[in-house]
Amino acid sequence: MHADLKNLLEKYLAGELSAEEFRRLWSALREPGSRQTWESFMKEVWDDPRYHQVEDNGAKEAVLEKLRPVLKEGPRGKRVLFINRRNWWAAAASLLLLGAGAAYFFPHKKTAQLASTPPAPIKKNEVLPGGDKAILTLADGTTITLDSASNGMLSQQGNTKVVKLANGKLVYNTNGAVASEVMYNTMRTPRGGQYRITLPDGTQVWLNAASSITYPTAFSGEERMVKVTGEAYFEVAPLEHKTPFKVKIMSAAGEEKAQVLVLGTHFNINAYDNEGDIKTTLLEGAVKITQGAASVNLKPRQQAKIAQKIEVVEPDDLEEVTAWKEGYFKFNEADIGSILRQAERWYDVNVTYPNGVPKDLFSGSLPRHVSLTKFLEILVYSDINAKIKERTVIINP
Repeated sequence: MHADLKNLLEKYLAGELSAEEFRRLWSALREPGSRQTWESFMKEVWDDPRYHQVEDNGAKEAVLEKLRPVLKEGPRGKRVLFINRRNWWAAAASLLLLGAGAAYFFPHKKTAQLASTPPAPIKKNEVLPGGDKAILTLADGTTITLDSASNGMLSQQGNTKVVKLANGKLVYNTNGAVASEVMYNTMRTPRGGQYRITLPDGTQVWLNAASSITYPTAFSGEERMVKVTGEAYFEVAPLEHKTPFKVKIMSAAGEEKAQVLVLGTHFNINAYDNEGDIKTTLLEGAVKITQGAASVNLKPRQQAKIAQKIEVVEPDDLEEVTAWKEGYFKFNEADIGSILRQAERWYDVNVTYPNGVPKDLFSGSLPRHVSLTKFLEILVYSDINAKIKERTVIINP
């Protein structure tokens, strides 16, 4: 049994377990006497350079220190899921948790293998993931469906040309002349859509599903101001004359919730109406968050959470904040409600809980290009029943 367990552990770390082998691994780890085998294997992994490319002992100790509270807490009320392990220590950490009986895993191929593996045949009635979809509304009210529009110039807005590039990105090219009038465009992504845009000043914006951004076709005056709903990631272009960049965070009904003031920086805004808190997370530079008379300044790696007041925190996992922009889901002890709200927006489905919302917590990652069925396997492998009926997901503990 011990030799078989070690073989399964090696295949798990390599991302080569089949579903049946995963069941065997989980069963073997629950057998009396298995702990010595997986602990011995983990020591080999921790010290063997074949499994990783990092020799920083401080990094290893940091991982272990973070794991200790989870290991002490045990399996009750906590299920930890690791998918597509992105580096050696994440895989090692997942094995530690698995051996401690505090984790549930679903095995997937490594990211590089996924990219080169032909997609599985589409099943009948399968719900597919979202993609690059958006509607552009011009200043005169004309609408353009960007995902079906041809590449090239789409419109002339004053002195600015609106161009769709071959990679699906939208850019605004201005001739440098001062605009005679301020013209505003709005890009709106549906549920199941995302899009990327370069604003007239060179600022790059990624829009997540069910989001929007309203902006002038040419910036002029003492500030650069845009309005957003939903979720957006900004890489603000610094200008020589230091014109401030301002983001007004709006509700879907058009009510202003808060403002973000920047000079040149990278940050993410999550302001969906059904998410409770508004979260602005700073990755680079500096921003000032304002709500009414209250305001705070953020430093890199800080997040402002706005509900009744502004609270500044330091997220444990910045990768979780921007994972959507990079093409994957990332969960760090996330509850089922928050996970499935992401599914609702990305797969354009509705989720119901006839018997209440399960209390489990999950951590891990998986690509955004997987089908809804694959996404829901996260829950199925943790003994939570998930059924799809047309475009409704029904969840039962």
